[in-house]
Amino acid sequence: MSWHDHFGKRDCFVVPPMTKNLLREKVAMNFSKFELAVIAALLLISTGCVKVNPDAVNPEEGPATLSEITTAAVVDAQGQAMGVAREDFTTDTPTIYLSARVNNAPVDTQITAAWLFFKDGNNIEVNRPLYDDSITVKGTRYFSFGHPAPSGSWEPGQYVIQIKVNGKEFANARFKIKALQKADVPAPTITFFKAEPEAITYGQSVVLSWSTTAANRVDLSAVGSVQAIGNKIVNPATSMDYMLTATNAVGTTAKKLRVEVTSFNSDKPELVITDFWAEGDKAFYKIRNVGGAEAKESRTGIYINGLAQDQNRVEILAPGQERVYSFPTLKWGYGTQRTYKIPVRVCADDYNNIGEYDEVNNCLVLDW
Repeated sequence: MSWHDHFGKRDCFVVPPMTKNLLREKVAMNFSKFELAVIAALLLISTGCVKVNPDAVNPEEGPATLSEITTAAVVDAQGQAMGVAREDFTTDTPTIYLSARVNNAPVDTQITAAWLFFKDGNNIEVNRPLYDDSITVKGTRYFSFGHPAPSGSWEPGQYVIQIKVNGKEFANARFKIKALQKADVPAPTITFFKAEPEAITYGQSVVLSWSTTAANRVDLSAVGSVQAIGNKIVNPATSMDYMLTATNAVGTTAKKLRVEVTSFNSDKPELVITDFWAEGDKAFYKIRNVGGAEAKESRTGIYINGLAQDQNRVEILAPGQERVYSFPTLKWGYGTQRTYKIPVRVCADDYNNIGEYDEVNNCLVLDW
């Protein structure tokens, strides 16, 4: 009887627990598939055949390990740190993350992280608890824990994150917070500051517009505190300078521009548009008679992208009188805040029916 005949008739032996444990140990030692195959073949030769429980060599059964442990200012949707790994941050860092990769974690593996303020900026030990995190995982994946600065700002010093896997200490992650220095903050800049138009006749309006970067505060003379990017319609009575200042911890940057105003004495009416704004789907404007005589009824027109959109009737205006109107049929669809993309022109005396001192100053032109 041949060896195959003899052993082929036998039932397959089930691998005993000691051998199963051996296989688990080989997997944990990262033996290659080829090496495991050799082990299985030797068992086959010695017993005729082997029944191996698939669970015995399932790499997902651990033991769980952690790798790529790092702190970062940004993580992706999977929890992996983005950019260069960091251990040094500044007090104004919005959020600091602990990121790591868990490998071969069995079901219900628990990972915890305790954040401590270890030493202050004078290297005095503090050991103040800050945050406690916990997550339950399985398999191989990235994860992260993130926290904003306590009380709005990180205190300068050294921090420790104590990491445990299933209650056992695994590793500590450390990072430092340094005080924000002037060198860390760019100087404020004024990208542009302009007046449209730069020269007017008395009674006309001027649109001042500006854009700044890295500024904590922006001020416009004769107006006060303003947004970092914005615009303002002004009505100077005489020629004047406007100063825009942008300020932060580094210092102050300023720009100046001048608006020329030509005054006149006239016994004729003079209609000008002094303001324009939007509320919901309505567009509004102010019209004033800055001349020395009464202005009879007239029409005001609005043009968007160079095309006429609507008109409305303006009642008689006495010298110095100002009124507010809206356009009756225009459905304003460009928002209530300017984006500087839509050319808008609002023109008083749109039909030129009123004999004025200056027939070319009737329109307020701006980019909405």
